[in-house]
Amino acid sequence: MKFFSFPRENIIVVLVVLYFIFSVLLKLLSGIDYLIPCLWKTFFGFECPGCGITSSIIEILKGNFQFAWEINKLTFLVFPLLLFCSIKEIFFKIYKV
Repeated sequence: MKFFSFPRENIIVVLVVLYFIFSVLLKLLSGIDYLIPCLWKTFFGFECPGCGITSSIIEILKGNFQFAWEINKLTFLVFPLLLFCSIKEIFFKIYKV
């Protein structure tokens, strides 16, 4: 099966995605924030344009679109593009197009 060879060939990507899914579910279900902190904010003390994208995506998954827009407006551009590129990459890897 071509689908099952994808995780073996891309183990690092799969592990990062699984960690991200786990941390988002943990935040959604129990409110425990186990997300990766922003290195830019840690080192320089102010937020980068990407700060809040993960929190904004969590709010979109909850259905709070207004609050997600207030957290980071860039999410409404990045999230659909990331979703499209991820699905496209998986299909290209599976079907070797």
